Amino acid sequence: MPDLYDEQEHARQVLAYRKNPERMMGKLTIRDMQGKYNRFDNPFPEQVTAMADFCDTTAKTIVHCKPRQIGDSTVGLGWNFCYSYWTQDPVRTLVVTDKDDTNAALWEKLQDYYYGMPEGMQRPLLKSNVKEMIFADTKAGFRCLSSRSPAGGRGWTYQRGHFDEVAYWFHDRDVWAAVTSAMHAGPHEQVIIMSSPNGPGNLFHEQVLAAQEAVRSGDTSYRFTFFRWCDHPTYRRPTLPGFEPTSDEHALMLAHGLDLEQVAWRRDKISGPKGVGLDRFRREYPLTVEEGFLVFDGSWFNVEYLNTVLARLRAKFNSDEVQELRIFHRPEKSELYAVGVDPSWCNGGDWAVAQVLDSRGRQVATLSSKKGGEQAFADKVAELAVYYNRARCLVEYNTGGAGPVVIRRLANQGIPLWTKPGVRTKYGPQAEASTPYWTTSKGSKEEAYAHLRSVVDADELEINDLLTVQELLHIREVHGHIAGQDGYHDDHSMALALAEWNRRSMPRRSRHTTNREPWRKPRPSAALADPWSTTRG
Repeated sequence: MPDLYDEQEHARQVLAYRKNPERMMGKLTIRDMQGKYNRFDNPFPEQVTAMADFCDTTAKTIVHCKPRQIGDSTVGLGWNFCYSYWTQDPVRTLVVTDKDDTNAALWEKLQDYYYGMPEGMQRPLLKSNVKEMIFADTKAGFRCLSSRSPAGGRGWTYQRGHFDEVAYWFHDRDVWAAVTSAMHAGPHEQVIIMSSPNGPGNLFHEQVLAAQEAVRSGDTSYRFTFFRWCDHPTYRRPTLPGFEPTSDEHALMLAHGLDLEQVAWRRDKISGPKGVGLDRFRREYPLTVEEGFLVFDGSWFNVEYLNTVLARLRAKFNSDEVQELRIFHRPEKSELYAVGVDPSWCNGGDWAVAQVLDSRGRQVATLSSKKGGEQAFADKVAELAVYYNRARCLVEYNTGGAGPVVIRRLANQGIPLWTKPGVRTKYGPQAEASTPYWTTSKGSKEEAYAHLRSVVDADELEINDLLTVQELLHIREVHGHIAGQDGYHDDHSMALALAEWNRRSMPRRSRHTTNREPWRKPRPSAALADPWSTTRG
């Protein structure tokens, strides 16, 4: 126990720190990238953003997808240290890393935080070893483990978690089951999940998808933040005389706003003396959320092109928020429109999606619905079709699906429907035997996707919807079956394929009408996090 510990001074400081967490964070001692000790009072921009996530008392699960070495672990562990320092309850925080070396590095950070404080503010310790730090008076503290020894977390109950480099955990799902079984809800509950990506299909990728979906659905207990490597101020290198970007690098500069020094750093990181190669660079230093989880070889569509489209859309809309109806271009009185509909029962499972294309190949609107039932979805499709000059609708008609219900409801409202050439429309018991509508089979799906690929890869479609691009990026053929992979659905991409199949056979004529804007919720403005108390100079 430090001789200079002052209980009254400590109580006064704790009260001040609770009211202003950033103040205590700024007084922590850290080792910077040059190996020097400094106060944590001049954070990187990413650390300011991260701190805003951590300090939100409503955030119970925080997922950060990041490039390597941006200081996210430093601020996350520092936040939990401050929280454990000022709480009066025996709050336990479990720290789990990918390997022993990372575990040792985070343990050293905890030691730096504690011993870097003035002696009069060092709360007495009950335990302090390579795995545990426990305060003597409150019994609050940490246990640090690697993913290779998750059993070491047994015997404790944890209220908080700091899970680092989750994409690289050893036997990730077994470890996740072991550590989360010891986590308990309550007023102190908060779990931080952070990592650089490591390809698709692992635990971290699942956590990213779950967090994105939770945020889209309005679950305020989740926070998801993606950090681009090019936003980190140290990831740049002075250019040498005669340096010129390649055509691919020039395309990246245009798509992501890179400058020459950032391009020079990227080239050196990929192919320099200590280069990691292009595939590993994409995983560990992504420019979009999806890039770190992409499979570039074997994907159905041109992934390089779609990743650029995704970056353009994120820069344009500055949000991943998804409204049920997204309108990108309003109807023109002399234009023809085609609607593709991939229906569902809208009971909370798969998306029911309607995509609208104009005759020029522009994606003008997307309707996505999961709840409310198939008839309510059909009514919304009907209103959308009327809004776009009574657009013709191609609806997937599969036995056992919601398609027949949607088609009948659209027909009853006088909506033009796509039908197979030369096949008479039938209703009743014989409809399924010789349906004039689109049925998705092994042959028809491949044909529709092959045509969609030809126009997407040739840049003949203007795609404006984030969810649609995300799905297209993960469409692959596996064992002769084309579908969304890596935890992604293909409802938006299938609806787009149907809209394009519908568009390609549209009559070339114009129509004049008066348009009434359909139901639509206004898009709320994106909330901006308050900056840290200091500004990076």
